[in-house]
Amino acid sequence: MTMSEMVSIISPCYNGEKYLDNYLKSVLNQTYDNIELIVIDDASTDKTASILESYEPEFQKKGYQFIHMTLATNSGQAAAVNRGLKLFSGEYVTWMDSDDIYYPDAIQKKVEFLKRHKEFDFVLNYGEIVNETDLNHQLGILKRTKPIGKDELFKDLLDESNVVFCPGTILVKTESLKKAIPDLDIYESREGQNWQLMLPLAYCCSVGYLDEVLFKYVVHTDSHSHTKRTLEQEYKRRDNFYKLQCETIDKIGTMQKNEKEYWKNYALTRSILTKYRMAIYYHNFLESVKKQSELKERGVKILWKDGFLSHHFRIITRRIKEIVG
Repeated sequence: MTMSEMVSIISPCYNGEKYLDNYLKSVLNQTYDNIELIVIDDASTDKTASILESYEPEFQKKGYQFIHMTLATNSGQAAAVNRGLKLFSGEYVTWMDSDDIYYPDAIQKKVEFLKRHKEFDFVLNYGEIVNETDLNHQLGILKRTKPIGKDELFKDLLDESNVVFCPGTILVKTESLKKAIPDLDIYESREGQNWQLMLPLAYCCSVGYLDEVLFKYVVHTDSHSHTKRTLEQEYKRRDNFYKLQCETIDKIGTMQKNEKEYWKNYALTRSILTKYRMAIYYHNFLESVKKQSELKERGVKILWKDGFLSHHFRIITRRIKEIVG
């Protein structure tokens, strides 16, 4: 019997003892017969390492390759993914958060899609949002609406519009990944790894869409994405996002220098616009005026309906209606 082409899954993990079982079992339950799972333990302080070790016999029994290693120091998801990119050997590759859950036929359906549609380098699928307290109750759907006409995924990623920053949505041909990221090395940032992987793929490669839910995105009550931050902290985070976007754009070898400068300038404008909206959300009038001025200098006009006073007028109106009944 001929073995299918190998699919490599790279999963960074930090302190995953609460959710690793569900994730590892979802990999073991795959209908696809040739999988290599690489879990990079980012210097966990809990029982992650021992849990990974305990699953070695099950992966061996299934016939899957299972590589797990622990980093000496906690370095962030991007650093963990970089280590995995040096180790994988599959003809297809994906990266998956180790707290999410695959549907049993997820890998098989994505491989079959790319085999049917040889014109595409990678595929994106849907995911469902669930809470860790009830994995069977769907809270929502993660999906990118398939564009009509020209697909501007690269621009949409910078706009953070109609995109899903979640690894479970993707499978890419290894040869295509090497075309997009020849050195298989991404910019290491504490803010994650998705832009660094997705931007080069979106620019260099063609994408197909599989309109099916194939994984569960698990929301945790203690997740950093639900942490209340100050405006200053949000600004710093946006600066980090902008830096990793620029670093990633600079690494795209097929992009000309003038185009790189255009997209980095575009990303900066988007960053300022996001900070402007944050200032409004945090009710900081002076900051909103400052950011509006910066946007005006860059040729971006803010309509009154999107401004600070309009925002608070709507809040006051809504509260008056609530009081009046």
